[in-house]
Amino acid sequence: MRSSVSICNKALQYVGGSPILSFDEKTRGAELCRHLYEEVRDELLESHHWSFATRYMMLPKLPDAPPFDFSTAYQLPPDCISVRQLEGGKPFEVVEGGVLYTDGGSARAIITVRVVDPMRYPALFVEVFARKLAAELAVPLMNSSKLEQAMFKKYLDSFARATAVDGAEGVRQVDETDGWLQAREL
Repeated sequence: MRSSVSICNKALQYVGGSPILSFDEKTRGAELCRHLYEEVRDELLESHHWSFATRYMMLPKLPDAPPFDFSTAYQLPPDCISVRQLEGGKPFEVVEGGVLYTDGGSARAIITVRVVDPMRYPALFVEVFARKLAAELAVPLMNSSKLEQAMFKKYLDSFARATAVDGAEGVRQVDETDGWLQAREL
């Protein structure tokens, strides 16, 4: 069963650390994982618009008019990590307090949300997460910048693979048996 501790144990395994049973243990590995886990998770969720963390929603309008060049203010949900876009490609700005400014009467948005349940993470995201944690753990746990560099490279490789697969979800595949493609090859 996938859990925050199992993701940390995967990262600890990558750097040669000892596994943990919980974040409350009095070990250096548990202490570091406890401090790094949420920070790394949120950083990864913010770094790509993962399909499993995507939400389509109508944002609630706030009563006060925003300052500057926008006409309307909307409240973002507390679990919002980032706003991808508004319906119709309307320009917007997100400011402190989870407020979005834009023009127009309604704001239908595509947002990335903070997903805290590891059971909802796809396998490739778990791999990216563990690789990023391993890179973060290498110096404070194993005192090795060389290991950190190697783990960071593995993180980048896994991130590229995972985002390519995630980005291909829902993309219509070209039917290579279509006559015009076959004619073009001749």
